[in-house]
Amino acid sequence: MKIIAKCPECGGLAKWRSPFYVCTVCGLALSRRDYERMHDKQKSVLYDAQLNEHENPDEKRKKERDYLDWYLGSKD
Repeated sequence: MKIIAKCPECGGLAKWRSPFYVCTVCGLALSRRDYERMHDKQKSVLYDAQLNEHENPDEKRKKERDYLDWYLGSKD
């Protein structure tokens, strides 16, 4: 049975060659545990990006303005 996955680095085809997933494009070799960790990390980054994308533009501008005011404020 061949197990095929998506490479977390380049998005290429990664095939299971015991004991590693090996990307056919970039040559990245990851153990199953490392592959799952990278995959989970990418999913959480995408999820966070989607949440920020749907944020109300007025609230986002206010946060940016508040941060800028804080940053430019007195450093005393």
